[in-house]
Amino acid sequence: MQRRHFLAGGLALLSAYLAPGGAWANSPASRNSNAFNARSPASVYAALGLKPPRDSDAIRIVAPDVAENGANIPVEIQTDLPQVERILLIGERNLFPLLADASFNPRLQPWFEARIKLAETSKLHVLVQANGQLYSNSRTVRVILGGCLPG
Repeated sequence: MQRRHFLAGGLALLSAYLAPGGAWANSPASRNSNAFNARSPASVYAALGLKPPRDSDAIRIVAPDVAENGANIPVEIQTDLPQVERILLIGERNLFPLLADASFNPRLQPWFEARIKLAETSKLHVLVQANGQLYSNSRTVRVILGGCLPG
C-alpha cells in the first residue's frame, strides 16, 4: 500500500467520525448523558431504562474494605457470566452515582478496572448486562477522607 492511499483512508475515516451525525454522535458518552447527570441510583435506572436486576455471585468486585482517600479508589470487576454486553458501576451515596458504563463484545471475557471517587462510605453496585438479562452484586467501601466535594 502506498503512503498516499494510507493517509487518504485515514483522513476519510477521521472525517466520518468527526462529521455531525457520525460515529461519535452515537458514542456512550453522548448516549448516557442523562444517566451520568442523574442524582440517585433510581434515576440512573430510569435514565437507562433498566429493569430491576437479579443478584449474582458470578460478579466479583475487588475493592478495598477501607479507603484512606475517597478521591482515588481502585476497583476491579470480573465476571463469569456468558455473553456480557455491558458493565455499569454505581456509587450509591455519590452526588452523581453513575461512575462507569462500559460496553463489551459479547464474545470476549469481560474485565474492567478503574479508579473511582466516592464522597463518603458507600455501597458500590455493579450491574452486568449479559444474555439480555441484568445481574448485580454490591460491596461496601468505607471512606475515611472524602473524595467528592459538592460544587
